[in-house]
Amino acid sequence: MGTKTGVGHSKRESGVALMLAVLLLITVSGLALSTMQTVASDGTVAGFQNQEQMAFYAAEAGVVAARDVVRKMGGRDELPTYPSDMPDEANPIKLSDPSSFETGGQPAFFVDPTVAIPIGYIGDGAQCTEGCNMTLGGQKYNHTKWQINVVGESPSGDQKRIEVVATRLLAVGF
Repeated sequence: MGTKTGVGHSKRESGVALMLAVLLLITVSGLALSTMQTVASDGTVAGFQNQEQMAFYAAEAGVVAARDVVRKMGGRDELPTYPSDMPDEANPIKLSDPSSFETGGQPAFFVDPTVAIPIGYIGDGAQCTEGCNMTLGGQKYNHTKWQINVVGESPSGDQKRIEVVATRLLAVGF
C-alpha cells in the first residue's frame, strides 16, 4: 500500500483534485468559446437579414412611386421616361441621409433594368357590369392593368426585385 502524505490520503491521490479542477476549467472555457462564437454568428445573420429587409422596403417605396407615375399618365399607350418620371439604375432615388449609415450608402430604389418595359400597360380588366357605376358624364370607365417592376437596394448593395400589377380607371376607348 502507498505511504500516507497527509491525513487520510495516499501519495496516489495527492494530485486528483487539481487535475479535476483543471479539466473542469477547460470544459467551461470550451463552452464559453462556443457560446461566444454562436452569438457572433447570430449577429452576422441578423445583419444580413436587416440588409435584405431594408432592400425590400426600398423596393416597396419604389412601387408606391411607380403607382403615382401610372396615375399621372394620360393613356394606355403612354410610357414614363427615365429618369425624369421614374428613377433608373444610374439615377436612383435615395431614401435617407448618408450620415445615417456607417458606409455613407443609403437605401434606394429604381426601375428594374432587366425588364424591357419596367412600367407599362398590360391590358384591361373585365368591364364592370353589376354592383358598380362606372359611367361618368356618359363615358364608361374600365380597370386597366399596369405592370410595375422595381428594384430596392440596401446600403450594402443587397437588392430585392418586386413585380406588381396595379390597376387604374381609364375611359373605355380612350
